Amino acid sequence: MVYQPISEIRRRGKSTMLAVVLHGYMHTGEAMEGVANVLETIDPDCDLYVPTMNIGLFSTDIDTVVADIFLKVDRICSEREREIDGGYGRIIFVGHSLGSLISRKIYVCACGPEYSGPLEDIYKNKFSGMSFPRSWSFKVERIILLAGMNRGWRISHHLAPLTLVQWYFGNILARFVEYVIRRPLVILSMKRGAYFITQLRVQWITMKNERVKKQRLELREENILGGVMTVQLLGSIDDFVSPEDNIDLISGKDFVYLDVPYSDHVNITDMDSAEEVTVFGVGLVPNKEKRGELRRKILRQALTETKEGLEKIAVIPSDDLPPESSEDVTDVVFVIHGIRDTGHWTHKIARCIQKTARESGHQVRIATETSSYGYFAMLPFLFPGVRRRKVAWLMDEYTEALARYPNAKFSFVGHSNGTYMLARAVQQYSSCHFKRVVFAGSVVSRTYDWQKTRGQIDAVLNYVATADWVVAIFPKFFQTLRLQDLGSAGHDGFHSDMNAGKDFVHNNRYVRGGHGAAIVEENWDHIAQFILDGKNPPIPDGIMETEPRCWVRLFGILSPVIWLALVGILALVACSIWNSGLSEGARVLLLVVLAVSVWKVVTTV
Repeated sequence: MVYQPISEIRRRGKSTMLAVVLHGYMHTGEAMEGVANVLETIDPDCDLYVPTMNIGLFSTDIDTVVADIFLKVDRICSEREREIDGGYGRIIFVGHSLGSLISRKIYVCACGPEYSGPLEDIYKNKFSGMSFPRSWSFKVERIILLAGMNRGWRISHHLAPLTLVQWYFGNILARFVEYVIRRPLVILSMKRGAYFITQLRVQWITMKNERVKKQRLELREENILGGVMTVQLLGSIDDFVSPEDNIDLISGKDFVYLDVPYSDHVNITDMDSAEEVTVFGVGLVPNKEKRGELRRKILRQALTETKEGLEKIAVIPSDDLPPESSEDVTDVVFVIHGIRDTGHWTHKIARCIQKTARESGHQVRIATETSSYGYFAMLPFLFPGVRRRKVAWLMDEYTEALARYPNAKFSFVGHSNGTYMLARAVQQYSSCHFKRVVFAGSVVSRTYDWQKTRGQIDAVLNYVATADWVVAIFPKFFQTLRLQDLGSAGHDGFHSDMNAGKDFVHNNRYVRGGHGAAIVEENWDHIAQFILDGKNPPIPDGIMETEPRCWVRLFGILSPVIWLALVGILALVACSIWNSGLSEGARVLLLVVLAVSVWKVVTTV
């Protein structure tokens, strides 16, 4: 077959089937030619759209790529509706690697906000004036994923050594390029926890949950979206992406998984390979078969077999199956710790919230999430990239909780870096929603624009401490110089009047003590009360103060000077050692001891 460029669609005048075939990262439509051939053997009259998406090593803005392909598919379907009554009767998507993610995202967009929740701003702008769901979204029969990176890629021990080195140094290069050009690279948009991946996972779960709700209203099946059959084909020797990244048992728990023998992440699309392998059939009788034909056989099954038939030959892709969903849970409360902390106290606050709910007669069933992202020292906290990896971790936890508790509303209690994680997540991920939020020892900027979070958060309670020198000296330094997205909300409080109004953001002044003042046991009941009923409780008398400590306030004002003084003291000590008159070896040894000591302090304190 002669390959046709992306700008053309292979049309047959009498076709009632459309197949959209999307290639992987840094490939072209020509790489999917074998897949297109299989589709044509199944239905010679099907229309084929096999685009080249022009995604190179340093390509940016994956959402723009998705929107452009979506608009092309929408135009093709609209033209067909004008040609024949009802348009296409069947639509199939087949995507390889990155193309599998794009296929799913296009379906999410086609179903629209009613099913998957609000779309991102770029799609709202691109699809301005369009109504949703699109008529053709009801015609999408199945989505076939070839080596789809459904959770996004990450560097892990599952990778082959050479692949591991490539991913490691490639990640460093990609981060550098992204920092220089100030635009999101496609390859980093595919990383686990990245905005694009997480939004897609959350939207897919939301869509599935919405479908269940509509089914309970006894609507006709053909009038309900979100039930598209999704089949994932797994390369048996895929060492390019780890198994946990190919398989998403949270948002893709209802996928059908099939193994493709003698295939890796790239050649799984090569349907014409003539290389012969030995295959053992019934009775372990050896047979010689071509690799390409083996792949064609599996793909044909994925395209034509019923779901019941596929489930008979499907594989269970992981021993680590997700927990069963609990539909009777009404509220999920995240309790997340901060820096210089492993978060043992989070379990105690979580238990207090559950106990208060029982004793006060609230008609709720509460589940709590108190997972830890590990000890987080001061120095790594000061690096934006490291902090944002913790945000990605939080959104991964959020996604799993959303799948497990489909009928629940979420609330959040965070301390220190936990407050930053929530503020950044809500700012960056439009798909996450929290009913009530409690901040303690907040390191978020006091000018954080809460007004933009309306619709994602119902109410915020921020505790301000009298002597939080950690926030006064460190995050406030960055806020003063406007160097990072850190700030002094735990020391100064939020500018609630200019952001979202007193009915939305509550600054509770003042809790007596330092960085952990608001998470002491005396305050647990009051935190629980706000989470459960939204009332702004007064700070308990035993830990309440009317004014902050003067010396801490002074620290906050002079935070840039304190930083300079600390650096100056270290420089002075180093100079004193070098000019001490000791032997050169002794001076070098003392300088090494000084450097190691400083490093030990800033990475463990």
